[in-house]
Amino acid sequence: MLVTWRSPRHPFSRDRSVPGSARAPFISQPGYIPQGYCSTGATRGLPADFLKPLGAQLNDLYLIVHTVHGLKPGAYFFRCEQNTLELLKAGEFRAEAHHLGLEQELSADACVDIFFLADLQRILEGYGNRGYRAVQLEAGAIGGRMYLAAYAQRLGATGLTFFDDDVINFFRRTRKARVPSFFSRLANR
Repeated sequence: MLVTWRSPRHPFSRDRSVPGSARAPFISQPGYIPQGYCSTGATRGLPADFLKPLGAQLNDLYLIVHTVHGLKPGAYFFRCEQNTLELLKAGEFRAEAHHLGLEQELSADACVDIFFLADLQRILEGYGNRGYRAVQLEAGAIGGRMYLAAYAQRLGATGLTFFDDDVINFFRRTRKARVPSFFSRLANR
């Protein structure tokens, strides 16, 4: 299943029907998902001299969606070039998110958990020893943009640490090994 993102004026707002609930769903216009948090504005066009070509992306974004209006709960892959989400597996994964986020409640209580994974072997072949630093720098810059977009919408965003191998195994799509570099969660608070 692919979901295409469009550019709404107000992509999401708090669910005021459940005050104080971190697990309250995002309310969005039909067909929209947290555009400002994981979108072309946040993930494309990083002006860095180490990216070949300029604006290329080293990290892939994988999401665990818990409560986003208009999206089924499940694990997704964000196709940056197409601006679409690919459903990898449907289902409720709060327990898995809790575990992946070092057993922290924040990851289980999120509306969306976003993991950055990179094909480190390919990157090291292309960038040499600076490849790992480039992946981390890019992830931090994109994560920072996502935080700003979330805060601008009066939402909560938090960076967390994670169990590397378990994240890799949870999102395994192909035989290519991906290495996690960054983890963020988005919630109503």
